[in-house]
Amino acid sequence: MADSPAKLDVKRYPLAWNRSYVRKGTQWRGGFDLAGYAEFLDLSGNVLELGSGDGNTVDVLLPLCGNLICADIAVSSFDTLAMKNPRINRVVADARVLPFKTDTFGAIFSRHVLTHAIPGDDVLMLNEIKRVLAPGGMVLIEVFTPGDMRFGKGSEIYPRTFLREDDLVWRFYLGKELDDLVKKTGLEVRHFQLLERKVRHEGQIYQRESVVMMASKT
Repeated sequence: MADSPAKLDVKRYPLAWNRSYVRKGTQWRGGFDLAGYAEFLDLSGNVLELGSGDGNTVDVLLPLCGNLICADIAVSSFDTLAMKNPRINRVVADARVLPFKTDTFGAIFSRHVLTHAIPGDDVLMLNEIKRVLAPGGMVLIEVFTPGDMRFGKGSEIYPRTFLREDDLVWRFYLGKELDDLVKKTGLEVRHFQLLERKVRHEGQIYQRESVVMMASKT
């Protein structure tokens, strides 16, 4: 890992999300479209969503999964409206050291967890994903790219990685960077897609851009 910036506590920085949910409550708009990915995934058994946040992915997954477990380091995220659903199995967990047994999950969703990981922690998270993923299982990973509207906001503390005033880390990946990280973990990349879309906010049009990757454990 590179030398850590003076303002960043490299052990505790993900806990800034707990403070963010306390202040803002629900903070993600939009949803998740599973179409095009469902054919790769077996949702009939144990399914893990890392970084479940305030529930905009859970809403889609819950009716389809045999046993969905939602994990987030921010316990305050579970106080948001969608996450109060009594059917949701909630676990407070650090994605760098997951409290689950090896080979537990047939499918894992990791949408924008790596987006908020500094270099070094990305490897820890991917190694944990591989460990708890069952043989033959599949993980869906989504991260933002530098083409996204959020790029460049805050102080750059690592390449394409920004620390904002609220102490949240935002990282933007090049496609090859993510591909190399996942392959070094030992997962097999099965699908890679660039998602580009426009959104309107307060009368202005903004660019949204992310990469979605599917990878399996042999």
